[in-house]
Amino acid sequence: MNYSALVLDIEGTVCPISFVKDALFPYFVEKVPVIVQNIEQQSKVIRDIISQFNIDDKDALTKHILDLVAADIKDPILKQLQGYIWAEGYSSGEIKAPVYPDAVALIRRHDNVYIYSSGSVKAQKLLFGHVADSDGKSINMNGEIKGYFDINTSGAKVDASSYTNILKDIKMEKTPEKVLFLSDNPKELDAAKKAGLITGLAIRDGNAPVPNIDEYISYKDYSTL
Repeated sequence: MNYSALVLDIEGTVCPISFVKDALFPYFVEKVPVIVQNIEQQSKVIRDIISQFNIDDKDALTKHILDLVAADIKDPILKQLQGYIWAEGYSSGEIKAPVYPDAVALIRRHDNVYIYSSGSVKAQKLLFGHVADSDGKSINMNGEIKGYFDINTSGAKVDASSYTNILKDIKMEKTPEKVLFLSDNPKELDAAKKAGLITGLAIRDGNAPVPNIDEYISYKDYSTL
């Protein structure tokens, strides 16, 4: 079937679900002690973010930040700090996003590709701006993606109304059956289906097993899309 637009999830769909846990978080945890201990040498942006924790003792501050990460606390100051540190990591080439080669090919094959992730639009653009190439370099794919959506722009990914919002934004509310949404999360697929979209379940190494997998159209690769 020919789709007029594709909406893609990120983790577990276009790149390994382990990327955040095994690459981004460890990178942040490694950098925090060095940054805090040398706070005077950091950029004004980093200093201003860290000052919001209101902890003067450097050891106590380091422990507080790392404790937030370990407990997976959705602290807004922490998220802001992570965003800037990851941005520096991407810029320096220390971080590259391992987007699946067939996902890269899929994005390049289609004109109307959109991204919808629980991660911020800023984080999405960072990721697609630094995609690992086969030669070890990074490539910028942002110019090949039509638009980005997150929970702030569109709503929670398990709510059908979020997909209705996206359809309106991409001017396809009258033809939702021409939009394909790919994700590894059945709850997200169910919500998108309620909004009228066609859905596909991403099957990738490391993804959680889906008990009722036969209820979904599954894709182990995207060569046929």
